[in-house]
Amino acid sequence: MSNKKQTAVIGAGSFGKAHARNYNDISDLIAICDSNMESAKNAALAYEDVRVYNDVDKMLKEEKIDAISIVTPPSVIPALTEKCAQKGINVLMEKPMGLKYADVEALTAYNSVRIHPGFIELYNPVVDEAKQYLSRIGNILTISSKRIGLFPRRYWGMGVVLDLTVHDVYLQRDFLGDIQSVKSMVRYFHDSQFEDAAYVLLDFGDAKGLIESNWLTPTKYRKMFISGENGTIEVDFIRQYLTFLEGKDLTKAKPEIWETKINYLRPKEPLREELMDFLYSDIPKVTLENHGLKALKVVLDVLKEAKKK
Repeated sequence: MSNKKQTAVIGAGSFGKAHARNYNDISDLIAICDSNMESAKNAALAYEDVRVYNDVDKMLKEEKIDAISIVTPPSVIPALTEKCAQKGINVLMEKPMGLKYADVEALTAYNSVRIHPGFIELYNPVVDEAKQYLSRIGNILTISSKRIGLFPRRYWGMGVVLDLTVHDVYLQRDFLGDIQSVKSMVRYFHDSQFEDAAYVLLDFGDAKGLIESNWLTPTKYRKMFISGENGTIEVDFIRQYLTFLEGKDLTKAKPEIWETKINYLRPKEPLREELMDFLYSDIPKVTLENHGLKALKVVLDVLKEAKKK
């Protein structure tokens, strides 16, 4: 690849390492920074000529960086993004980008750099595949999403809504547009401050969105069902397959039903697709204002609405 970008990663946890691995393949990875120097060193072991830091300011002063991923606890992502934007560096902010809307909104002032929300599921190949079938299911009635699993092995000062529900908010917005209103209920099973289960109803006008998220189940499950007047599309984000159910004469005594299942023989890694878009697309798939801030506002509204009950 010609004109490779010089890249870096802030945050050397498991997902920060995934960013570094992909940057090493598609760009010139030059630095990894983590407040724990040993974590930064361990993350850099697999690569040649990658410098390590435990101080962001020092890294920004010493390195010439074109683009950077910030994969840290969300409470510090906005401040770190601002430091990078002030240096003219493009930034990918991992979700949920921040815990306060105002902190993230303030970053729109840096319109001379690319600030990219980390909306990884939009780059899952099954999303584009599902869109190819939308016309065949007719008017969409509901989109139902279920994203569940065990507690994360980290403590970032937030609950399941900001961690998991946000994925299905931006996915459903991508299919149905802006959300008119939100209703929600959350449960606190193991923590009195941060919810570990959430049930959300999104009103898109004629169509409705349903989202169930929790950290309580012994299995990881990531699926979405798009139901229309003539059929249903089932999307499996983990196994990257799509099932299309189409019907005819569904109200008659002998309805006809056809099922089509599409599997990818060579699954694509959504993170790699996302980073390619972030680094090299003239017009990226997502933007901070049109996608990132709108999705963040919805999930914060979900929490606000739930607290009224």
